[in-house]
Amino acid sequence: MNDVQGDEGAFAPQADMAMSHEQLALLCADLKQQNAKLSARVRVLEDEICRDTLTPLYNRRHFEQAVALAIAHCQRYGSRSALLFIDVDDLKAINDTYGHAGGDEALRTVADVLLANVRSTDVVARIGGDEFALLLGTIGDDDVEQKIAELTAGIEACRPQFSGGKPCLSATFGHAFIHADDRADKVLARADSQMYRSKRLRGGARR
Repeated sequence: MNDVQGDEGAFAPQADMAMSHEQLALLCADLKQQNAKLSARVRVLEDEICRDTLTPLYNRRHFEQAVALAIAHCQRYGSRSALLFIDVDDLKAINDTYGHAGGDEALRTVADVLLANVRSTDVVARIGGDEFALLLGTIGDDDVEQKIAELTAGIEACRPQFSGGKPCLSATFGHAFIHADDRADKVLARADSQMYRSKRLRGGARR
């Protein structure tokens, strides 16, 4: 009988070990679940940092980083990308007539038009109060002009509904191609300068 009891005692450590393995497996599963939740939260926070607070677009910080990557790609592979600078015409008049809520809705409308008319690989951002920018990858001169005409028509076709009326929207575009020796601020400055030249040629639409 003593031998039998001794045999039963010999199995006890194995039972304890099996229980420990089971507990460890549960702990690992719980840690993996918590890690997945934390990773998802980090992605949400990173996305919030990159996003504009008014529109669904990226902000200037993220856009400049995207331009820097496009410059590096141009240096390495000789790729051709273009930056479009967009200024919404007469936003001050919209604010004065329909209030700042009307002006905000006008900006969101323009943002929706830009998003709806670019490729998923292009980058769309609001970089200032009434200023937007697009980064268009692998594109030539004719395609840029066609894209500007398409976006111009799309914005002008919009009639956002405000209390008291449906104002006409329009925007002025400028563009610049990215060079291998560029910097993000230099490309933006060139596109901005061309936008102002276009605005003067169109009769100097006021902000």
